[in-house]
Amino acid sequence: MSTEATGSDSPHLQAEKMFAGLSAYQHALTAHVDWLQSWYGAILNWGDESRPPPKPGGCAFTSWFDGAVDTTLAGYPAFAELGQLHRDIHFKADQIIDRAVGGHTVTTSDYEAMMALVLAFSTTAQGLERDVWRTLATVDALTGLGNRQTMMSHLVGERDRAIRQAQPCCVGLADIDHFKKINDTFGHATGDRVLRAVSECLRGAVRPYDILYRYGGEEFLVCLPSASQEAGMQVLERMRAAIAALDLKTESGRAIPVTASFGLSELTADLSVEESLDRADNALYDGKRAGRNRVVAYNDSMDNF
Repeated sequence: MSTEATGSDSPHLQAEKMFAGLSAYQHALTAHVDWLQSWYGAILNWGDESRPPPKPGGCAFTSWFDGAVDTTLAGYPAFAELGQLHRDIHFKADQIIDRAVGGHTVTTSDYEAMMALVLAFSTTAQGLERDVWRTLATVDALTGLGNRQTMMSHLVGERDRAIRQAQPCCVGLADIDHFKKINDTFGHATGDRVLRAVSECLRGAVRPYDILYRYGGEEFLVCLPSASQEAGMQVLERMRAAIAALDLKTESGRAIPVTASFGLSELTADLSVEESLDRADNALYDGKRAGRNRVVAYNDSMDNF
């Protein structure tokens, strides 16, 4: 099984691309502001009517926007609106200079129209950045999976829906076995590589409507809607086997052994989400005590440990 992220669908690459895209976007906005200041300076300092006011150089925002149409930012509704406003600003700016050069009066309404476009652009730009940060706030940057803060609100919603529709729902906890030893032996950079490889492995083993989260450290959580305990065990076993089949190696070719232990519990009406997670945690550590690299479902006897 491949152990390296390839292609645009890799979750951690998506997160990295989004951070990189946001940084490039912020630089492009700065370039646009610099262009706008140059334009204002050209108009305000034009004192010799026999010579046209110089048009400022090209705006780097244009090239950024044209190159960003295939990026993650392009998926936000504000992206297209921002591009149109940017084109409208440049059209109006050129129109004002051309009117001045042609000896026509540049009216107050011309400047007011320009200002309205600039303000609309600024508002839309801020909205796009807010939307991106809102998305990033729900994502674990290393793995690209949902983070723990997002997880809790989603699990409450899934529990409520399962109760309302009288459908089963399970949660599974996964913990990479001997992860501290991996870090101590191979270094934290390799540990991060293992976390990314495991997260992608888990994504490939779940059902299309299951949702994965990085629970914290080397732990992951999967929400299994409409899954009975038996069906949940089958999904977790598939995930366990996929991780055990990973063929990770160091640059020198040394094997990096990776396995994980899993615990399963149900989301039910008589338990809070936190209590269900505690049960999954008990099942997980029962599997650890029994030798690791296995899937264990919660049962009442585990409360005695």
